Amino acid sequence: MAARTGGKTVTIYINNTPAWEVPAHETLLSSLTEAGMILEASCGGQSSCGKCRIKLLSGQVVDRLGNPAEPMDDGRHLACQVYPAEDLVLERPVPAQVSSKGEIGDQFLEDFDLSPPVKKNLLRPVYPTLEHNYSLQEMIQQGIRAIEDREEDLSIAISALQDLARIAPEKPDEITLLRTSDQIIAFEAGDTLASLYGVAFDIGSTTVAGMLVDLNNGKILAAAAETNPQAAYGADVISRIKAARTEAGLNTLTSAIRNCLNDILEKLCATEGISNQDIYWATAAGNSTMEHLLMGVSPEYLTISPYVPVFKDLPLLPPKVIDLAINPGGRIRLLPNIASFVGADTVAAILGVDQDLTSKLTLLIDLGTNGEIVLGNKDKILVSSTAAGPAFEGAQLSSGMRAANGAIDQVTITDDVYVHTIKDEPARGICGSGVIEGIAGLLKAGVITASGRFISKERLALWPNKLGKRLKVENGQKEFVLVPAQHSATGRDISITQGDIREIQLVKSSIFTGVEILMENYGITFAEIEEVLIAGAFGNHLDLGSALGIGLVPSALRGKVIPVGNAAGTGAVKALLSEPIRERCRSIVNKALFIELANHPGFQKKFINNLSFPEGS
Repeated sequence: MAARTGGKTVTIYINNTPAWEVPAHETLLSSLTEAGMILEASCGGQSSCGKCRIKLLSGQVVDRLGNPAEPMDDGRHLACQVYPAEDLVLERPVPAQVSSKGEIGDQFLEDFDLSPPVKKNLLRPVYPTLEHNYSLQEMIQQGIRAIEDREEDLSIAISALQDLARIAPEKPDEITLLRTSDQIIAFEAGDTLASLYGVAFDIGSTTVAGMLVDLNNGKILAAAAETNPQAAYGADVISRIKAARTEAGLNTLTSAIRNCLNDILEKLCATEGISNQDIYWATAAGNSTMEHLLMGVSPEYLTISPYVPVFKDLPLLPPKVIDLAINPGGRIRLLPNIASFVGADTVAAILGVDQDLTSKLTLLIDLGTNGEIVLGNKDKILVSSTAAGPAFEGAQLSSGMRAANGAIDQVTITDDVYVHTIKDEPARGICGSGVIEGIAGLLKAGVITASGRFISKERLALWPNKLGKRLKVENGQKEFVLVPAQHSATGRDISITQGDIREIQLVKSSIFTGVEILMENYGITFAEIEEVLIAGAFGNHLDLGSALGIGLVPSALRGKVIPVGNAAGTGAVKALLSEPIRERCRSIVNKALFIELANHPGFQKKFINNLSFPEGS
């Protein structure tokens, strides 16, 4: 984001309530983001998406040159383009709402081998005396040998010895130890066997989800999600990488995601009424960029030839490494990355649906902010990534938004247009599933052609139904109005524009072409694919008929498509519950062959051929 220099600070008021002091040299979007008020800003503060609108009630804002900034036609300013010249009073901005990541696939957790990497043992210590003089370390080792047959002593972490030194003077009758397979990592006074919890994080570019799990029985107790605060720096990973090129930018993005994880953690603990000190184990899965930013490691090398990550796999980490507010004696495991932009979220998704164990030839498509494609089974796995997702998350669309309250998620076009919004709230925009249904409906109605172009306004005006009145030309571009301004929550038309249609064509062609190239490398035809798993919240809401209608899903796969919810989240939970999962992760990484689409000799030709919609949709 652009910024001016200077040390002046001003006070921001929200609806006349004093909020906080902010530096005058930062954009209002930056200041609001740093204060935890996340606005929609899918373009990363470049002013192209036009979504970070704020209403100024009093005070003066200026542009980056210090000139008074004029409001837009609706009387609002773009927060990414203005700076406070004095104390400001703002109308409370509409925050970026949290979109669902989809449900955890319970069917993939049934009959799952529960063997978490951390467990508790209860000891009845025999304390040393003057007559029987030995160290507390030896006392613990004696206690362990009393409950299990061991030839070698368990190592004890220094932090655990610090716990023991604090507990032992009170000489409790029982001491609970927390351990991995080969090390004691914490001690607690008394019997705390029942308090053994873990948390699994699915760190998406748009939405971050957390699941609280009872490690004693493997049950998911609570789930929570937050908008990834890094979204204020751009919807896609390339924007985030650019924002992290400076040390200050990297620190900002790292702090943002760590704070987000702790916010989710606080919600989960409050829901179940437990202490964060009862959480001893955490797993996290994100794409390569998200994991680098979480670790405070610059991801810039991902954009420099030969386009590889700084790391693929990390050892167990203590919580303090990422400032995670769980028991300090606990441990964190980041799932490993595969290659460049195919990260641990893809490994987690494969785990989540057991694609690495099945004999069925399976196509897995994860339609998140980045589109990952996995083709294969237990014998062979090919993976690739496409820049598909921002449009499905509502970014890059004129009226786009996430799948949150007020988003149009269903569109029916007959003699007129009929829409459904999430939670039946007044329409604020349109999400991915809604725009897919809308475009499919326009195709079927003949309002747009297979090339993606609108028919002429004059021709549509002759139609005997109400559709003709909905086609408009704004700023030199045709658009089809789904909800007119007077009926929308924003006071602006909610439309599908010619540019939106083109954006969806690019996305669906990218995915379809990726599938074709993976099939060619695998040496199979559509007929040989036995099932197609669509992961992510978008897959759960996607109308299959509409997906087939626009060519997002090949018609040859009709009847084989199964929505599987948050596959990456399911995989992160599995990693939380089972020590052998670590080896499965490594096996997947070693087995998966990454296919770089951009460098494939046939990609461009196939991509162009796949831009058009299917004839006769």
